[in-house]
Amino acid sequence: MPTKESNPQLWTLRFKQHKVTVLLFVEQTQPFSSIKADLLNALKGRGYTEINQRSLPSDAEDIILGLPIDKNDPSKGWVGLDIPATDVEDETGSRKKMGGKKSVLNASPLGAGLRDGSLLAFKFRSEDAKDDDGLDLDDSEWDVVMPSYEED
Repeated sequence: MPTKESNPQLWTLRFKQHKVTVLLFVEQTQPFSSIKADLLNALKGRGYTEINQRSLPSDAEDIILGLPIDKNDPSKGWVGLDIPATDVEDETGSRKKMGGKKSVLNASPLGAGLRDGSLLAFKFRSEDAKDDDGLDLDDSEWDVVMPSYEED
């Protein structure tokens, strides 16, 4: 059997909402907008129209991604991946803007500090839940059910 050459630029990311888990192969520098479109296409391709009584959005930009607060214990909760724009003062006293929709931290898995095999949560943006920068203002809970091996 021929061996398959591995591509270190290609990562597997795990996306989870409720009891649904989607594995996607993405490039390290692939924009999150493209990854969200791939995720939405994967869900639609498997015949999903809703997840836990929440309809799939028609636009991939209505998908919000989140990271576990503690990557070793996802049951501790999730935080949104988007880093809002903030003014930061450096040691010289000058102020500069960091974060925001066009920040490198929000641009790709590599920029966000993710690794191959990282786990992300996703949810769907509700109506009127964007600020002026297009970042999420939706504070609804992350619906992620992690499997457990405990006996009832």
